[in-house]
Amino acid sequence: MLRPIKGIPFDLVVKGLCGHSVIGIDRSNHQDIEVIKVLQKVALECGEMLRREPILRPRPNEVGNDIERYVKSALDRNKLKTASPRSKSGKAKSTGYPDLLFYDSSNRPFYLECKTFSAGTENTSLRSFFLSPSENFKVSMDARHLVMSFEMTREEISGSRNSSYTATAYKLVDIKELECDVKHEFNSDNKRLYSDSMILASGRLDVSE
Repeated sequence: MLRPIKGIPFDLVVKGLCGHSVIGIDRSNHQDIEVIKVLQKVALECGEMLRREPILRPRPNEVGNDIERYVKSALDRNKLKTASPRSKSGKAKSTGYPDLLFYDSSNRPFYLECKTFSAGTENTSLRSFFLSPSENFKVSMDARHLVMSFEMTREEISGSRNSSYTATAYKLVDIKELECDVKHEFNSDNKRLYSDSMILASGRLDVSE
């Protein structure tokens, strides 16, 4: 329990969770080459949109929550039909991996995760990719799995708690062979933590006049 399991291939993780295969990008396949070209255009358009309409957030780790809408808008404009990823039960979820599902001109499915990172952090060991097991896992078909990530720069806004974030670079990644780690964690909840049998003392701290 004290030693995390390391180096599990992403395609094996997906196969174990939902039984579906992760298909790798074939750089010699003309259909895959065409999708890469369109996604490069999508990334460039996102950069232009961010220059016109920067993300306004107090902290850098909140920026990733907003990038998805820029990517989805650019995908739609470039005729890559988008849809909400659904579990095998047909349930749509807004949270969790992956962010988006899109189809290419041949109606092949692609899952796309949208991410951001700060300049100079791409080669650090900072954890940046997360996938939580779920009975309603949002992968319900064999597909290619990609990550589109943007390098963000921050500019402070005078008199505001927010900063302005724009993109200066992008990376498009095929994560079929991504190595993943599992870190064990024990957790509980308030109902159990604050049960009557557990409490030794309690009281109000209201300040009276």
